[in-house]
Amino acid sequence: MKLKNILLSIISGILLAFSFPNFIQQNVFVFTFFLIWVAFVPLFSILYEVDNYKRIFFYGFLSGSVFYLMSLYWLCNVRPMGVFAYVAWVALSLYISLFFGFSLLISLYLKQKLSIDYLFSVPVIFTILEYVREWLFTGFPLQTPAQSQIFFLPFIKIIKITGVAGANFLIYFINIFLTSIILRKKTNLLKIEKVALIIIIVILIIFIVITNIKPKHIYKNLKISILQPDISQDVVEWTGNYKEKTLNIIKEMILKLKQEKPNIIVWPETGYPGVLNYEQWRAKEIAGWIKGAWHIIGSDKVEIGKNDEKKYYNSVFIIDEEGDIKGDYSKYHLVPFGEYVPLQNVFPFIKKVVRRYGYIGFTPGNKIEPVLYKDIKIGTLICYDSLFPEISREFIRKGAVILVHLSYETWYGKTPASAQIFQNTAMRAVENEVSLVRCVASGISGFVNYDGKIISKTDLFKRDILTEDVTYKEKNNLTFYTKYGDWFIFFILFIMIIIIIFDGIKKNVNVNY
Repeated sequence: MKLKNILLSIISGILLAFSFPNFIQQNVFVFTFFLIWVAFVPLFSILYEVDNYKRIFFYGFLSGSVFYLMSLYWLCNVRPMGVFAYVAWVALSLYISLFFGFSLLISLYLKQKLSIDYLFSVPVIFTILEYVREWLFTGFPLQTPAQSQIFFLPFIKIIKITGVAGANFLIYFINIFLTSIILRKKTNLLKIEKVALIIIIVILIIFIVITNIKPKHIYKNLKISILQPDISQDVVEWTGNYKEKTLNIIKEMILKLKQEKPNIIVWPETGYPGVLNYEQWRAKEIAGWIKGAWHIIGSDKVEIGKNDEKKYYNSVFIIDEEGDIKGDYSKYHLVPFGEYVPLQNVFPFIKKVVRRYGYIGFTPGNKIEPVLYKDIKIGTLICYDSLFPEISREFIRKGAVILVHLSYETWYGKTPASAQIFQNTAMRAVENEVSLVRCVASGISGFVNYDGKIISKTDLFKRDILTEDVTYKEKNNLTFYTKYGDWFIFFILFIMIIIIIFDGIKKNVNVNY
């Protein structure tokens, strides 16, 4: 292993970490977000020097490890996990770093065996494996390259058509293109590769232009308030005293909204410290705190099945101005080892993370259906749901015109975790061209408009209330991405397969000749 290549790998990892919210810049906006456009250059330059599979895999793995270990250190703050929080941080970081290693390894293989130029293979392979990382083994979509560009609105709007994969592809392409220029490497693109690459790039540029044309829609507004109570839930069980103290704090916050007269008040995930569907008298009490407002409330939910078997859900309820529950949604994508516990008997600490009343673990929701505010459909994302584009897409396809994200995030402390999650969640607004309301217990809450612009936000770990007029389309016009999902991934995969087959046939013909 050459020291120079080790240093280049580490430099790429550091540049990537500073392209996102980090231990220095813990807010949603990061002044160094532009680094992502050159962050891979040191790593990609190694491709032009190393021809050994094991070594190239190691350099990719090393770069990814530096990046993810620096970015995800906030996992260590989940105190109920004790020392296992550090194990989770290292294990997760090293696992997703494998995708960097395999991306370089496959690119090298295609170059050596089929003479496919890096200018084509690198952006395709990195984009495809990034997509695989986002769903394999329940998925971990955080810190995808596109996420870093949420403030670069003219560029990020492309995801209305391609999803994050299109933005990722362009970022990888610019990095490998700059690498080839800096190293003065002559490209050896075959004719079919050149044509394919030109087609992809031209299409993506056209998409950027199209998505920056202001859409002609008729818009309406809803006045929505969000509550960030900054109440610690670092308790073993939700006792009566804890519940009353929590509700009194929230009541005081809501009473301050009398002059604002919001249509909807949004509480954070588990903002109600109990089981609202079994304590419906509380819903009546809550509705009486301020007249005319509906409430979207994060709460646990219990269902009793056969043989008195109880199922527990991490849910959201919507109650009207009379305090009647008008609908609910249960979290669809649970956090492994946080909300469902496949190894609870092996790792007892897990029980502390989700314990409320002595029960352990949640059941995932079995449907993705919007809740109704009068005749307006609202998609309610709970915590981890927001990181998976397919869940938001399903809400919008079923008629939701606004997305509301309820989260907790107190576990992570004063780290960049909440800002990273905010960035990623904001992309759901852009992809589906809908406004997004984010309400967090102690993280960073805020409002994002249908173009992805962050209208207002709270500070980290601050008790606060925000109210905004949230814009929504009168007619639910779906974006191309909302309709067709991750088509771009399959498009570039199809092109890569065609090129591999073509190059393979051509090579065999030359050998036989």
